[in-house]
Amino acid sequence: MDVKKILVSGLAAGVAIFIISAVFGVIVQLIAPYNVLALGGMRAIDEPIMTLFFLYPFVISFAMAIAYEFVKESFQGDYVQKGYTFGLLVWLVAGLTSAFIVLVNMNYPIGFTLDSTLGSLLYTIGAGIVIAKLQN
Repeated sequence: MDVKKILVSGLAAGVAIFIISAVFGVIVQLIAPYNVLALGGMRAIDEPIMTLFFLYPFVISFAMAIAYEFVKESFQGDYVQKGYTFGLLVWLVAGLTSAFIVLVNMNYPIGFTLDSTLGSLLYTIGAGIVIAKLQN
């Protein structure tokens, strides 16, 4: 296990997730605006623990970087194909299932559902490509 590659790819993928999420979030806000901090179950923004909310891109990126280390030999093709396949698998296991649970159990705005479904698809694929590039 190459810890340096995991750390570098995890950090780079976290930045990619942050950027992709921000750009896609702006697009969703133009189409179907919502305020995530006003949704039921969210803590107030001024609570100190809410700073951890903004670490999410790096939590998922480091988890993906570690997981990729174990499964990278299973993928074929160049780093784009490997990263795309890996990101799609992560989305199917984590992003899609999470969005589905929220959709069927919460009365959240459609913008939130779009953001959590399509946004997570875009950023897990983007992160997968970044990780594959830096770990191969």
